[in-house]
Amino acid sequence: MSTYDMGILTFWDVPNYGTFAQAYALQRVLDKRCAGRDIKQIAYLDEKHYNSYYKKEIGHNFFKPVFYKNLVDVLNPNSNYNHRKQTFPGYYLSIPHTERMSSADFASTTFNTVVFGSDIVWDYSFEIFNHDPKLFGVGIQADKKVAYAATFGTIKRGSEYPQYVVDGVRSLDFITVRDKNSADIVEDITGTRPEVVLDPTWLWDFTTDENIVKPQYEDYLIVYGQDFSDEFIQQICSYAKDNSLQIICLDCNDDQYDWCDVLIHQSDLTPFEWIGLFRYSSAIATSTFHGLTFSLIFNKKMAFCASDFILAKADNFLKRLGMYELLSDNTRDARDMLNYEWDYTFINSYINAEREKSLGLISSVI
Repeated sequence: MSTYDMGILTFWDVPNYGTFAQAYALQRVLDKRCAGRDIKQIAYLDEKHYNSYYKKEIGHNFFKPVFYKNLVDVLNPNSNYNHRKQTFPGYYLSIPHTERMSSADFASTTFNTVVFGSDIVWDYSFEIFNHDPKLFGVGIQADKKVAYAATFGTIKRGSEYPQYVVDGVRSLDFITVRDKNSADIVEDITGTRPEVVLDPTWLWDFTTDENIVKPQYEDYLIVYGQDFSDEFIQQICSYAKDNSLQIICLDCNDDQYDWCDVLIHQSDLTPFEWIGLFRYSSAIATSTFHGLTFSLIFNKKMAFCASDFILAKADNFLKRLGMYELLSDNTRDARDMLNYEWDYTFINSYINAEREKSLGLISSVI
């Protein structure tokens, strides 16, 4: 039987910069706030979820071109697939963590406290998450189970919630969520409305973090995300030209943006270099939640290409910051967004107040 003090259960090892950043930030914050506690990330990810990133399925149909493409990817040491296996796991391992665990290992493991979240750990609609009940605490032995900034993502209130979701949420000792929709769902399940708190990336001071790497580039605009319209792209290029900025694409999902001046593949970019490129940029164009988050953290000029998926995570937050109308309107010219003078004095003041509330809530229960 293995026993741990405090474990954090999130999407361990997932090769996504925002996912890594929120795990890292929550670890650093709890280490700082909970002196004397032994805090570790739980080195667990459902096997199907893990394999969707790190195991290339070659298949058996020799007549399909995809068979040969996948075979080349597996055999080529320079492929994005093989570099991905080297880039992210090493940085996750730099965070204090348990022994690597399978689902079966939880039967012989106990914790004093487990913190679930953040990110879309409760969005069970994603097939690759494999309806993993562990993300809701089912099958985990702990004296106290706490959710911090967990979100149901695209799941809507009034859905038919799976029984393991209901059982898991009801078994938690304390719940905070990241958005209003998730608060609605938790209230449906438990009868009690949880507090909405900040994503962990807001809790840690990335502006002074010693691990952030300063890039070699100067005077550049970051592009991070997908599904940009042709009009959005043209407007970004126009803004960059008018302001003498290089356009640097940070590969989000094997992106091939020939309209950017520089394309940095995920295989060549560590998480701390990624954050550094945001920190030192002149402007940012993004369609992702954590792209938006780091744009705000570093008080940048930005253009946001909105989608229902991302707005489900951030709409109430943006409304409270007075940013929703501009950033949610995909008919708006990207140049207007980039030229807009955000009141970062107000935004930073609001965030500081929310940060203190969020830190107070989590510190009071763990």
